[in-house]
Amino acid sequence: MKEWAGTIVLGLLLIAAFTAGALTAPDSPEEILQDSTGVEVFQGGEVPDLSFINEYGDAVSLAELKGRWTLMFFGYTYCPDICPMTLVDLKKMYRRLSEAERQQVNIVLVSVDPERDLPKNLTPYMDYFHEDFTALTGNAQSLRTLASKLNAFYAKVEREGSAYLLDHSANLVLLDRELNYRGYIEPPHDPERMMPLLRAALRLP
Repeated sequence: MKEWAGTIVLGLLLIAAFTAGALTAPDSPEEILQDSTGVEVFQGGEVPDLSFINEYGDAVSLAELKGRWTLMFFGYTYCPDICPMTLVDLKKMYRRLSEAERQQVNIVLVSVDPERDLPKNLTPYMDYFHEDFTALTGNAQSLRTLASKLNAFYAKVEREGSAYLLDHSANLVLLDRELNYRGYIEPPHDPERMMPLLRAALRLP
């Protein structure tokens, strides 16, 4: 009788332990991302291999981003508020990543103002935020194609007596290691919000 009682107790303890483990198991990366307000994750198609010029004046292609996850956003150096705020937040987040995590991430600004965003302007601008961050410019057709593929918008706003501005998307675009469009993250992009989202993205297949 005692042996049977001991077996029953052990069984109940194992069930309790399993149940507790299941209840405390970490959410899957998909759940973390999909349950976050302002985040959309999906299986988008591959981004075409478009050509640009980087902040150093070198001809580059999007294919060079493969092998890492990419956080990409559309902006420009003359942007008065959204772009510098986004880069400041990304800088703070990037500094909190481990070296191993940094090796898995590209941070990329795609200029919506290739007319003014020349390498001589982009180099000091990007280095001010972080030397690891990349900027792409110099090809208006590639810009149009990429923006269309990633559901991004931009439009010139003429101002009488002042330099023009550009309205543009504020979302961060998520591209996977094979350059597939995997989703987007709406503002705010402060580090406290972005850290768990990025780490979840890095766990996606």
